[in-house]
Amino acid sequence: MMRHLTLIALSLSANLFAASGGPDMYGYTWKDSNEPGGPVFSWIDITTTGTQVQGLADDNMVGPFVMATSQAYYWYTRKNVWIGSNGYIAFANGNIASPFPTIPMAGGMNDYIAAYTADLTFSGTGNPGRCYILDDDDQTIISYVGVPFWSPTAPSYTGSNTFQVILNKTDNTITVQYLLVSGTTQNNDLLIGIESVAGSIGLQHSVDQYQTNNFAIRYYRPDTTELDIVDAMVDYNTAPGSHGRFIARNGAPLNLEAGIINSGNVDLTDIEVQATVRNQANMTLVTASAQVAELVATNNAPIDFNAQFVPTTAGTHTLTTSISGIANELVSTNNSKVQELVVVDTTQTTLQLTYAGSTDDGTGLGWNGGDGGVGVFFAPPYYPAYAGATRVRIASNTGPSGFSMMVYDDDGPNGSAGTLLDSVAVTPQQAVAGNLTIPLTAPLTIASGGVYVLWYMGGANINIAQDIVAPFSLNTYEVLGGTWAEYRDRENVDFHIGLDLTEAPIRDIGVSGFFGAAPGQNISGPTTIRTWITNHGNIAASGFSVNYRFEGEPVVTANYTGAPIAAGSQVLFSFPQQLTPSANTTGDLCAWSSWNSDMDNNNDTTCVNVNLVVGIGEATMPVLRTWPNPTRGPLQLDGLDPGPCVVQVLDARGRLVHEEACVVNLSPVTIRLDDVGAGTYQLVVKRPDTHARTTVVVLD
Repeated sequence: MMRHLTLIALSLSANLFAASGGPDMYGYTWKDSNEPGGPVFSWIDITTTGTQVQGLADDNMVGPFVMATSQAYYWYTRKNVWIGSNGYIAFANGNIASPFPTIPMAGGMNDYIAAYTADLTFSGTGNPGRCYILDDDDQTIISYVGVPFWSPTAPSYTGSNTFQVILNKTDNTITVQYLLVSGTTQNNDLLIGIESVAGSIGLQHSVDQYQTNNFAIRYYRPDTTELDIVDAMVDYNTAPGSHGRFIARNGAPLNLEAGIINSGNVDLTDIEVQATVRNQANMTLVTASAQVAELVATNNAPIDFNAQFVPTTAGTHTLTTSISGIANELVSTNNSKVQELVVVDTTQTTLQLTYAGSTDDGTGLGWNGGDGGVGVFFAPPYYPAYAGATRVRIASNTGPSGFSMMVYDDDGPNGSAGTLLDSVAVTPQQAVAGNLTIPLTAPLTIASGGVYVLWYMGGANINIAQDIVAPFSLNTYEVLGGTWAEYRDRENVDFHIGLDLTEAPIRDIGVSGFFGAAPGQNISGPTTIRTWITNHGNIAASGFSVNYRFEGEPVVTANYTGAPIAAGSQVLFSFPQQLTPSANTTGDLCAWSSWNSDMDNNNDTTCVNVNLVVGIGEATMPVLRTWPNPTRGPLQLDGLDPGPCVVQVLDARGRLVHEEACVVNLSPVTIRLDDVGAGTYQLVVKRPDTHARTTVVVLD
């Protein structure tokens, strides 16, 4: 499938009428079945003897397939092969999609055979395309059978192409046979040829040229070569793939490591290797070096610089590994590799993970037909991590069309996108241009590894914003027809897709006080117990029970069935079963919550000491007279028999906010409430033989 891009037309091949070609720099030549001494077309049907290749779709590749014996290819051998949906096989993992490069070309995807490389597709309802592989000690055959070209119009494919690649292990030839080819591809974008791991060495048969039926091309490897290929390359930084990574600020230091390969056929000595970490302002923070005394041709060497990057400042950083000291090197463009390192401040309440910078190209990307998407892999800087939302920047939406944001686990084969964890549809009206935050349907816990966040188009003419300013994460993917593949231009683009991490969920509920039950209160009849329930956590709470018990009596339990209590909020809860005194006694009335998910049981319970009184009416209780009430400080108390007493002032949750000793005589008792804030309070006067209470209001 093609992107919304302006494509540069490729020139027609100079080999349009040639029946043979080469040699390339290494010595490979080719002949076709029209050339005397060339191959004889002889189709090998493996549809019943081979194994059907699963997983091919649109613009993707599958593999590796481990061959029974190695294939000699240029100056090295290969035992693993990948199969691309666009009509190529490769000896390394990578995706090639339209517009296709010319051969040879250093950089990008190298080490492949372009058999009939075009915008082919296995996707679409009723698509007849199939692929088979047959492997034995002498040869490996890969056949594309009835595979059409992709088309922007229904049913999304056109034409039919049946061709095969034969890797002959006995004579090291590569034969491509074309049984039946028909139809046309977008912009006539076709590529046929072979390219080495060096990229700068390869043999192109043709570009933009359709082949004929019952036709064969054979590539011949030279028995010997006069070419000394002096070349080494940086293979990876920190880990194979050199993928971008998130690092916690003030977290564990990052060990500086790399891998280099002797990609030539000449043994190398005294290779200088240097690692440099720079910040966003391009200031050098760390440098380290190592030397490889000897590296045999086609071998690799891991490098430990015995140095670390200590992440003290948040922001985007780069780790660049470079090699030098190689005289007469064939290719120098592969002598360095850059890895993106994003240091994040993990103390933030919401941590926004993204590899994209603040800018974008102003155009964005969308797929023809509106049936496609792009994704980014996110591995958080700590575990467990808790995701609450995805983010996306829409460059334009002239459809208008909606889109979906999906999150996949990395539990697929080899850590690929597997189980769908979350999916949120965004309507065309909501899909406005600009930065959008899309909450997940439920918080997501990432215990290990990472997740893939996918933006998938809901129709045509909607584009996601692209960051085209280095560094690049190499964590980008294209998804067409539900099939994932590494994004074809991942070395030059990051997408404006993000993942928001939130604080660890704290589930903590508790009973924080009584309403209408104060210390020393007399309860003389059936009384409804009312408590304050507080959510001390950071997520809404529900599905718990509340209990109360007067000292020595049975526990009363009731389920909380109200609306979920928001984080930091409280609700007033009334027990359906009343407390009825059965004897004159004093004791603790306690209430508490019960929740299996509660993470802190120390704040679940509250108690108050009360008097249960049987057979005494309210009229026999001491009557307190207070004035002025409301008051701004001093308060007069009267109505008590002479003697010592203690005055307590309690807030609405039963908490003690003021206490002082007093002596009752013939004159009213004066207390001062200057230290009590404005509000309504319960005032309790405790005597050795009785308690009395009343309500007071304190003004500002």
